[in-house]
Amino acid sequence: MKKFKLIGNRLLRILVLLLIAAVVGFGVIWIGTQKPPAPVVESQKPPGSSLLNTTLKEFDDKGNLLWEVKSERADYRQDQKVADVVKVQGKFYKDGKPLIEATADGGVINQANREITLKSNVKAIALKDKITLVADNMVWNSDRDLLTATGHLKIDKFDQKISIVGKTLKANPSVNTFTIEKDVIVTSVKPPVEIKGEAITWNADTHKVFSKLPLDVLQVKDKLTVKAKKGEWDTKTQIVTLENEIKGKDPKLDVEIETSKVLWNIEKQLVTLPVEFKAISTSRGLEVTAMKGEAQLDTEKINLVGRVQASFKSTQGVVNADKVEWLIPTQMVTGDGNVTYRQPEKNLNVAGDRAVANLEKQTVQVTGTNVITQITPQ
Repeated sequence: MKKFKLIGNRLLRILVLLLIAAVVGFGVIWIGTQKPPAPVVESQKPPGSSLLNTTLKEFDDKGNLLWEVKSERADYRQDQKVADVVKVQGKFYKDGKPLIEATADGGVINQANREITLKSNVKAIALKDKITLVADNMVWNSDRDLLTATGHLKIDKFDQKISIVGKTLKANPSVNTFTIEKDVIVTSVKPPVEIKGEAITWNADTHKVFSKLPLDVLQVKDKLTVKAKKGEWDTKTQIVTLENEIKGKDPKLDVEIETSKVLWNIEKQLVTLPVEFKAISTSRGLEVTAMKGEAQLDTEKINLVGRVQASFKSTQGVVNADKVEWLIPTQMVTGDGNVTYRQPEKNLNVAGDRAVANLEKQTVQVTGTNVITQITPQ
């Protein structure tokens, strides 16, 4: 009996050892043949969502609406708070009031910067004064009340028939101020005027188009041009004010003017010269200087006042007077008040109350209380 138990215990231990060996061997085989687990690859696509036919709205800290943008599709990137939009229709607000309406083929809405970028075929309208804008690209920053645009830029105010083209735009739509830069051309149909410059600002509220940089003004009908260092056009009164190093040219009248300030009433065809100036007519051989004057373009009459001096190239004569009237159609120049006529080559000096010169006949007549002097070319 003891012998049987001893054999049984040995057999049991052998079976246990065999079982352990089998388990260990199987484990070694399983571990050796098992493939290592594949590494976890994180998605490179930022978290977000795509929406179709959606409307996106943004509000300021006071709960006022900043913008309302409709699009056919919007791909929103949550981590950047940016939405890429396609086929955009937007309305932008200031202090809760609608300011601009715009459409474009696409764009980007940046919630973090409160900025909207519109791209390709951009069309916008400033609602207050119905000023329209077309461009290739436009950016609206609501916090700064700043609208910028580039590429094939054009601004129109159709009721006034005014258009502006240029390369770049910076505008503050809430105060209706638009600054256009680079190769700027302002065109008005009525009156027919064209203004060119490198930077021109249009304040629609004050009806002023102005520049602090050199600009050229052209009256299209008569090709009258004026160049100045700076200037301003009041679209309501139709008065152009030009300052600093002014050079004007009227090819129809063959008159050139140099001065430092000009007031040009386009509607009344009146050019006022409030400061000292010089006028030259090359074909007539005439040069005139005065303290101030004005030119009536439709009647072709020029009035000069204050230390007027007219020099005649043909006779080498010089007339001085308090005031002078120059009638271009009749080629008559009349001087009044403290008149003197000098012709140095002939040692001629004549004084009187009035002088009348005929530019065509090249004659000068000086009259006084008891004297009449007729000067004719030899």
